[in-house]
Amino acid sequence: MPNFTLSEILTIALVILIVFGPQRLPEIAKKTGQAVRKMRQMAGDLRREFEGELRDVAQPLKEVRDELRGVGEEAGSSLDSLSDEVAQAKREVDAQLAETNEDLQDTVTRPADVTPDDDDTIDDSPAEGGGS
Repeated sequence: MPNFTLSEILTIALVILIVFGPQRLPEIAKKTGQAVRKMRQMAGDLRREFEGELRDVAQPLKEVRDELRGVGEEAGSSLDSLSDEVAQAKREVDAQLAETNEDLQDTVTRPADVTPDDDDTIDDSPAEGGGS
């Protein structure tokens, strides 16, 4: 609503008094009051209607937002669970790798206990029938 100073209000009242005269002033004030009341009522109705429409639009958006939050939380928890499973699998693989590495080191650094038998020796002599 516009803010009028006292001098502006007095100027408007003086112009109305001059234009319409003192006899019609009560009638004009009554009609002006009715018009202002009707405009306020229409503005209130419009505001209520707008707020109602806004609520109708906002409610589904709120439901979608809440649903997306739920999906995000589920995805986060699933991701955390998957991350834990991957970490566990990595620890198991690392443990197996370390164990295999130790076994391999033991095999490489251990002296050979096996002595070749005479039957197991390789004959380095030339093959028969193959010479000139």
